[in-house]
Amino acid sequence: RKYRRNIMNYFICGICGYIAMDSAPEKCPVCTAPKEKFSQNDAIFEESKAKAAEGAAKHVPSIWVDKETKLYPGTEFVTVHAKIGEVPHPMEEKHVIQFVDCYADKKWIKRAHFTPAVVPAITAHLKIQASKITVIENCNLHGYWINETSL
Repeated sequence: RKYRRNIMNYFICGICGYIAMDSAPEKCPVCTAPKEKFSQNDAIFEESKAKAAEGAAKHVPSIWVDKETKLYPGTEFVTVHAKIGEVPHPMEEKHVIQFVDCYADKKWIKRAHFTPAVVPAITAHLKIQASKITVIENCNLHGYWINETSL
């Protein structure tokens, strides 16, 4: 699996770790922190990769889309699923996926927080039209990892 290269500007919320793409928002959609709490870090994903190059199999999100959602059959909803890694990530007190964020066309739509007691995976049922889904995860030891897929 290829690791996605940085091709845009990234802005990180200093309060909750949310990542904005292209520009910092007026306020964080996750924690409502003001724009001043964001810092730009265009190399954030390369930094994670450098810290744990051998760990990509445990960190890069795997994404799949169900266009025939069973939630409401006959609707135009799309269900997005993501799990962290091709192999299970060790979910331990000292090494844990802290959260996973899901974006549709660079707009944040959902966050899931995790404890060592759960498997780091996320499902989002979209009622909006989108062309690209991006999933970003944060590991407390190895930082941020990203993957995306086209719809």
